[in-house]
Amino acid sequence: MSPAEVLTAAAPLLWAALAELLGERAGVLNIGIEGVMLIGCLTAALAATPLGPWWGLAAAAAAGCLANVLFALVIASGADQVVAGTGMVLVGAGLTGAIFRSLQARGFSGALVPTLPWGPLELGALALVGAVWWFLQGTRAGLVVRACGENPAAVAAAGQNPVAVRVAVLAVAGALVGVGGAALVLRASGSFVEGMTAGRGFLALALVLLGRWRPLPIAVATVLLGAATGFQFHLQGLGLAGVPYQLLLALPYALTLAVLALVPPSRIGGPAALGKTYRRQR
Repeated sequence: MSPAEVLTAAAPLLWAALAELLGERAGVLNIGIEGVMLIGCLTAALAATPLGPWWGLAAAAAAGCLANVLFALVIASGADQVVAGTGMVLVGAGLTGAIFRSLQARGFSGALVPTLPWGPLELGALALVGAVWWFLQGTRAGLVVRACGENPAAVAAAGQNPVAVRVAVLAVAGALVGVGGAALVLRASGSFVEGMTAGRGFLALALVLLGRWRPLPIAVATVLLGAATGFQFHLQGLGLAGVPYQLLLALPYALTLAVLALVPPSRIGGPAALGKTYRRQR
């Protein structure tokens, strides 16, 4: 499998994982990115078919941004982040499934979606690794985001609004997740099928944990997982006798679980306020 193919397989995950990293460094655990990715996938297919792939990419980013803003507003009201994220997964899966089936009855197959050339999404994902690192470590805004993930009350005491910061970060992260969903349609497959993310949003959550909330280790883990994904496609193509294809499909997920099981608990750490509800004092 060539490096270009590995990057094509890894790019959707890398966009989603870096988006989740931004949200978690701000203190928000968004397990709903699976649903946001699905929304990005369908939006990209619907917009790209009549307008072209670049419009599909832009529409997917906008749809992902909107979905994540809605999620942000829900948790800003005091809702539990895990419950709200679970709801986002169900909404994304149910909404895209219902819309797709309705459009199928009107003749939209989801196949033969116009695609982008190799490069913009793959190399853009690699460039994003450096951009996220620079933002978090080298800018004042990044410092505020990290502080929101550690001690939002201290951020509020310094005159900033942690809720507004989290909403803004989640809006950007949602756009990135939408791009990740678009990468599945506009690069990896050239079509849309119901539930096509196949758990990639949850893999992105695991990758942030594996990378210990740092962009470069997350990128390395994502590329390795992309290679494992390509390898299982290669094994399917060999037509191994007696090996169910479902077992081969599970290979990347099994490898991720195995690595997570081997990570010592003492080596796992994250933002102190991650997943905790913050209510602004009045």
